[in-house]
Amino acid sequence: YEQPVSLNPALSGAFDGIFRAAATYRTQWSSVTKPFQTFGFDIDGAIYKNNRRQELIGLGGIFNTDKAGDVGYTSFQALVSLSYIKYLGRHGRHKIGIGGYGGFINNVFDYYAAHWDEQFVNGMYNPNIVPSDIFANDKQFLFDCGAGMFWSFTPNKSNTFQLGASASHLNRPTDAFGTDFSRLPIKYNLHFLSRIGLARDIALEPLLYASWQREFSEYTFGSNIEFFQRKNSYTTLFSFGGGIFYRWNDAVVANFFFDWQNLRLGISYDLNVSPFVIATHVRGGIEFALSYVFKRKTITRLGKEPCPYNLM
Repeated sequence: YEQPVSLNPALSGAFDGIFRAAATYRTQWSSVTKPFQTFGFDIDGAIYKNNRRQELIGLGGIFNTDKAGDVGYTSFQALVSLSYIKYLGRHGRHKIGIGGYGGFINNVFDYYAAHWDEQFVNGMYNPNIVPSDIFANDKQFLFDCGAGMFWSFTPNKSNTFQLGASASHLNRPTDAFGTDFSRLPIKYNLHFLSRIGLARDIALEPLLYASWQREFSEYTFGSNIEFFQRKNSYTTLFSFGGGIFYRWNDAVVANFFFDWQNLRLGISYDLNVSPFVIATHVRGGIEFALSYVFKRKTITRLGKEPCPYNLM
């Protein structure tokens, strides 16, 4: 939600402004060993706009890295996204977009930092024992690609709805760990975002995210509520809000955000409630997100929500 281009490549350039940048940092509150850390950065904008044809082409960059565990297992992604977005309908209330991404993923870990079962004798660790496990591949370099599409509908000035779908790993890249090789299965994603005006200064923002990858699935749903402080009928000084989300059979997520002009700050916390194992129960993660839109157009209508396709 905080990194739209990572959510769906078709959303590249789908905003009001010249370029948009978003950064996130996430870490585990507590962990059995070393907590994971995740850094993310997205940047995107429109490289072509046509007011007469009411269309644009968006370009984006996606960078993510994760690091966790005693062996420092690190995954780095560098991807480029491209999109095409167009108005539909007499009043331009419907918008559609298609897009795709391509780039590389590099995974690496420190084989010599690992501790193996056979190095423990009578419960005591002996680093002088050479493990018999042989890891032929401690580095992995993969090419990855995916595609997505979305449709949005803005019936009036206070309400907007967006539905999108995407697929990752369309080329089925080969993943290697130790001496084992496997092709990554395609991951399918579905998202629904909305804003419903409850009053002049209050809006409800229901959200749904779902993903499927072979026999694995994830479902997250909930809602934010946002409050506005307005300068006049057409300009918002700032807004703030928060919400509660539930990731099915896994975690409860508390979210808070603050918008001031073109800057947005978000803080969320995942409280793990899964019965997976004792080690992960009630262990969560905290996330900080910061996004900025450069040169947003002056709002000339009631409501904070900009029309991301009225760009020319």
